[in-house]
Amino acid sequence: MEEKMVGIKSWGTYLPNYKLPREKIGDAWDFPKIPGTKSVANYDEDSITMAVEAGLECLKGIDLDSIDGLFFASTTAPYAEKLNASFLTTVLDLNEDILTNDFMGTTRASTTALRVAYDTIKAGNAKNILITTADKRNPVPVSMYEYGMGDAAAALLVSEDDTLASIEGYHSINKNTVGPYRRAKDEYVRTFEIKVETKLNYTGTMVEALKGVMEKFELGPKDIKRASYYAPDPRYHGWVSKKIGFSRRATMDTLWMNLGNVGTPLPFIIFATTLEKTRDGHNLLLGGYGDGADAFYLIGKDAAREMKNERRSVKKSIRKMEKMNNYNNYLKNRYLVKGEKPLKRKASPVQIWREADRLHRLYGVKCKECGQIQYPNWRACFTCGAKDNFERYKLPRHGTVFTFTLDHLQGAEYFETPVPRVVIELPEGGRILLNMTDCNPYELEIGDEVEFVFRKSHEGGDLEQHQNMIGYYYKCRKRVSSGSED
Repeated sequence: MEEKMVGIKSWGTYLPNYKLPREKIGDAWDFPKIPGTKSVANYDEDSITMAVEAGLECLKGIDLDSIDGLFFASTTAPYAEKLNASFLTTVLDLNEDILTNDFMGTTRASTTALRVAYDTIKAGNAKNILITTADKRNPVPVSMYEYGMGDAAAALLVSEDDTLASIEGYHSINKNTVGPYRRAKDEYVRTFEIKVETKLNYTGTMVEALKGVMEKFELGPKDIKRASYYAPDPRYHGWVSKKIGFSRRATMDTLWMNLGNVGTPLPFIIFATTLEKTRDGHNLLLGGYGDGADAFYLIGKDAAREMKNERRSVKKSIRKMEKMNNYNNYLKNRYLVKGEKPLKRKASPVQIWREADRLHRLYGVKCKECGQIQYPNWRACFTCGAKDNFERYKLPRHGTVFTFTLDHLQGAEYFETPVPRVVIELPEGGRILLNMTDCNPYELEIGDEVEFVFRKSHEGGDLEQHQNMIGYYYKCRKRVSSGSED
């Protein structure tokens, strides 16, 4: 029987719209000035919404019916007891009869999910497994950790067909380390002693895992074309490279100066920049860390470099990020400053479940009589008057601005006003009303191209009323083009 070849078929990354200069943190707390920026998710984003963005990017041009597994990896999943991967399956409009699972509790969760996906496909129990990973971690305010922790998401599609890089094997190490850690009741990631956690725990473990997979396949440092592995900061990333003997060119940038340490998705984001440069036969390493380490050996193909223009470029996304020039806005964005208690909007779990097709999968209807597209769904066509004569219609996730208004009311949980409320003309007809996010409201014009983004609409109501489920829905932003820029 011919052995299955398993590898990476597609990738997707997502970086938030905002970045915070580290000098602003230093100014706020009278800390030493450190260069660079860190990525900051918007107030209406969390690990789920960012994972959706990365997942959609990864699935561009992929037949959704071919996906038979979805894994979600994060240390900051919004639900501790509820399968987040199942919710992602709904939003991404995947089939219900697929394998799903959450991987949580460690920044190594992404590469552990990759290991499980590889083994599952290798065993013949699946053909295409999507791994989505995202983190939005809160460092302790007035600490050096504030300089480092950023937000981001990434996704890899693991498959047995048409791969961009074949996974040859892996090596894993488990270590019971002292940190970083966050207890279930803690709001912030905590540390024991940074030198112990990095110099002793991280460096030794990461080196052991990478050397382990290289020895398994009889590879030397000079045989490696690109090494993409997790690191808490550039210093210890360099130490690992030096201890193993990688060339400077082979060691891929962790992007810490631009994004900070984004946690669980970091190895996948670094690997995405690797795939953009991969040639046929390149020996690649991918490594993740967190209470141990995973290291993978892959062989690249020319198809990876050819796909880069079809995917959102990491470097291009970094260049398009907007600076937050006020540290107070960062605190407010993270709800780390408690002001007047906002209006609590409630979400009925039953209504969310019943309306999932419309609210999350984004389906409307199309009139069988006149072809008019409607959203939301009504019993009668508002164009021809035909009643109960519709077919299900999947709305495209983009359109053009038909008209808009700017809402200056400071109600609900708005982070900033005015809020653009936009009527969007869909490509094949029909319109939808959405709020706009990640924008300068005064630069919006009729005719602008926009795309739909999945965001939090509210945090839920009161626990005792059983209506505290997080509300998610779509917003829009100015359309972002894909494609790589060297």
